[in-house]
Amino acid sequence: MRQLIKNARVIDGMGGAAFNGDILLEGRLISDVAPVIDAVVDEVIDAAGAYVTPGFIDVHSHADLATFIPQGFQPKVMQGITTELVGLCGLGVTPLPKALQKEVRDRLIIGNPPIDWNWEDYTTYCAALEQQGLEVNLSSFLPHGLLRYQICGNSSAPMTKEQRCQLEKLAHRALSAGARGISLGLIYHPALFSDKKELLTMAQVAAKHRKPLVVHMRSESDEIIEALQEMIAISEQAGCQLHISHLKLIGRRNAGKLDSLLGLIDRNDLTFDQYPYHYGSTTLFSILPPALIRAYEPEALMQALQEPDVRRQVRDWFAERILPEAGEPWDNLPALVGWENILICEVESEEAHQWLGRSVSDCASQLDQDPVDFVLDLLVSERGNVRMIDYFMDESLVEKIFTHPRGMVGTDTIFGGQLHPRVSGTFPRILSQFVNQRGLMSIEKAVYKMTALSAETFGLRYRGKIAAGNYADLCLFGDNFRDNATVEAPELYASGLRDLWINGKRKVAQGDYLKTHSGLVLHHMTL
Repeated sequence: MRQLIKNARVIDGMGGAAFNGDILLEGRLISDVAPVIDAVVDEVIDAAGAYVTPGFIDVHSHADLATFIPQGFQPKVMQGITTELVGLCGLGVTPLPKALQKEVRDRLIIGNPPIDWNWEDYTTYCAALEQQGLEVNLSSFLPHGLLRYQICGNSSAPMTKEQRCQLEKLAHRALSAGARGISLGLIYHPALFSDKKELLTMAQVAAKHRKPLVVHMRSESDEIIEALQEMIAISEQAGCQLHISHLKLIGRRNAGKLDSLLGLIDRNDLTFDQYPYHYGSTTLFSILPPALIRAYEPEALMQALQEPDVRRQVRDWFAERILPEAGEPWDNLPALVGWENILICEVESEEAHQWLGRSVSDCASQLDQDPVDFVLDLLVSERGNVRMIDYFMDESLVEKIFTHPRGMVGTDTIFGGQLHPRVSGTFPRILSQFVNQRGLMSIEKAVYKMTALSAETFGLRYRGKIAAGNYADLCLFGDNFRDNATVEAPELYASGLRDLWINGKRKVAQGDYLKTHSGLVLHHMTL
């Protein structure tokens, strides 16, 4: 099919000035871009002076299972996203043998919808995606946490040499099959038990395949500089590309570290991603000190949290009367941001739904409880499956990070429960608030960070730019393109997206969401 987009304000994704022009599509590809194109086509689309940009690339998403749920990618599509990178933070759904899937699914941070996992490795997962039909392009990283669990289970002991050899083989297999790179999540069980030898093994495999190592660092607060230095040393020794996930600084007391942090990124030629909010969302379980998680296997920990002596100890940790040992950093959110800035946004049981959208301090007050007791009771009753929203830093720091030239954009999407507004609003929020309202940078530079820079960084060939021969992933919108989701109403989709093409086929037409499935699994083959 031949389509001609006329009278567009073209932003090609490379950061240069927008220009008036036409774009000719033939099948999946862009065949021409010029000031004026006259051609015999099947359909003419009049952009009427609206912007046409490359489709946005979400470089950090946990929508690994979105293809298999009724909602699908609609919140993402309506904000202009055409490509998703998943399997981040060392979390994901593959590779994992059938025999181990139940326990992992029971505590899966990224959500566990009631679907059959008819895959065990990267290849069969991709086959399941293709069989279901993809709404958007999708490419998966290899989650280190799943590999460690396969080899070590819940053990906190360092890997032996033999286990590291097994780790290397499993990683090599997935990367050879087309995984985009390797991801680490060093605050999450069981990856938080990994020592430098284990991490170096993963970095060396990434280097061998010439693929990126993407890391959620051990600390994003008090020891963030040390955590970044650890990963720089490991990546330099291995010779691999290093990318930092969802860059932030947790806690007002750490705001002064931002210049040093960005300086390290500059000097070491690193890249990072970020979402445009001063609050995040992850598992409430992660607020527990690593030393406590190390001392118990998951089921035993749920029992221990009910013991008075353990509770007193946890209270002392949160109050910073007990500090973590050297080399085992911890983002102590209650001390860093306060219970009033930690909101409950997902639970398992109907009984606990009354706490959704409310702060820990508010919930505890209603029960006349200490906040620590409320949190531990909730974790026990929900078997650890509680997700939170946490307000972690000032918006001015979010803006300063965004203006750094080596940063790109990720939604950090987690489906289920009460969503974070970033699931529906990330990309239009940047254009509406950071560009149009606050003037932090030109629209052309913002689009570059959301498209071409992402494609270049992660090896997404023939995407991220409007150019002849590239895939026709295109986004058409006007000045009214904006986010609408809030913490109070996170289900509101973005508005103002007029049209969206994924591999040459329209997914949004005149603002209407279409049930087309033209997305592709994007393998990353280098060897």
